[in-house]
Amino acid sequence: MKRRFKASLTVLLAVLFVTGCSSRIGDFTTVSTKNVNMNAEYQKVGSTEGSDGAVLIGQPDLKTAVDNALENAGSDTRYLTNARIIGTSYPFYSKITVEGDAWKPVSGADAEGEVYRLEKTKKG
Repeated sequence: MKRRFKASLTVLLAVLFVTGCSSRIGDFTTVSTKNVNMNAEYQKVGSTEGSDGAVLIGQPDLKTAVDNALENAGSDTRYLTNARIIGTSYPFYSKITVEGDAWKPVSGADAEGEVYRLEKTKKG
């Protein structure tokens, strides 16, 4: 009986150590950690993802996760649209993941497909 209890306890502890909990922290229309020229034209590069994690103590850094997502899409990427921020926690590890559509500046001659320009509205 003691052996079964020890085996069951071992399995339960193993399951607890490998399972995590994810939650959606937020959805954002536009996210960036870089300077964005409001007068430039931008073209969508595609979807991208980046993350940052922390082991044992400390917390993952949202800025680093956004920077990683931008860098994963290309060094000239400036901002993300339709961004989702997701937090994941495990017993000894936590992570923030950023997913979204990446945009880079283009000139009229280099543009392929649709090109957009950010505009400041009366409300800012």
